[in-house]
Amino acid sequence: MRGILNSLLLSMIAVSALVAESFPVQGRVLQVLPELRAVKVELSESSREVLTVGQVMIFRVGPGDLEIGYAGRLIRADAVSYSKVWHLEQLFPVDGIGAKAMVDVNKHLHNATASLSRRKYVREGDYIPNFGMIDQHGEFLQIRELRGQAFVLNFIFTRCQVAKMCPASTARMSELQIAAREAGLENLDLVTITFDPEYDSPGILRQYAQAYGLEHDNFHLLTGTQELVDDLLRQFGILTMEEDGTINHTMATLLVDANGRVAFRKEGTKWSVKEFLKEAAQL
Repeated sequence: MRGILNSLLLSMIAVSALVAESFPVQGRVLQVLPELRAVKVELSESSREVLTVGQVMIFRVGPGDLEIGYAGRLIRADAVSYSKVWHLEQLFPVDGIGAKAMVDVNKHLHNATASLSRRKYVREGDYIPNFGMIDQHGEFLQIRELRGQAFVLNFIFTRCQVAKMCPASTARMSELQIAAREAGLENLDLVTITFDPEYDSPGILRQYAQAYGLEHDNFHLLTGTQELVDDLLRQFGILTMEEDGTINHTMATLLVDANGRVAFRKEGTKWSVKEFLKEAAQL
């Protein structure tokens, strides 16, 4: 796992060190080309004249984006040319099952959050609000779709390099996934939301899951718009501050029961797998 993580971090550093300018584009994926580690896209929007609407282009994409594929789907991304080879980065789906419903649900959440007192946030005994995000498969998911089973929820960002923060939290979530199965808690899901949606695309989250050995069947890594994430941070009482090129933040891990109510909430970084297993077994 450490080797994969190191490779992932090195690739992030290498890409960020390049000075090529990226710009937003949108288009439909016509074909996935695994042998080229690329996708063929017909462009429907471009913010630079170097790429034009209607043009069909082959773009290199990251491993996570290649696995998702997005064949036939409308996507948005940042286009950038490295050594005359075009790449797509921060790739997100635009259409798909649940896309419009997600926009409507999140608009309602935003309006509710705007009137929320600074002192009020989701605590033990409260029901969590519904919201829609995009998972590591490039699929749209409303959190209410998990009703009927309990789940553990936390917040991280993939570029976090503070060992005791996000990396430690994700490692424990991985341990919890394994321990829950060994304990017979088959209906316990795990949900991780990114602080950093502008970077943490579905493809990046998919690579992150692989680095930590997370099984996809009951682990949902979620991303969306910055506005949505800001609303969720308010709703869940998480504080963040961008400083020195990173995100400083508080942490909280929550156990949500099958009805969407917070059964247990643990503040800070020092939570244990055993305590969440114990609490989950009592639901």
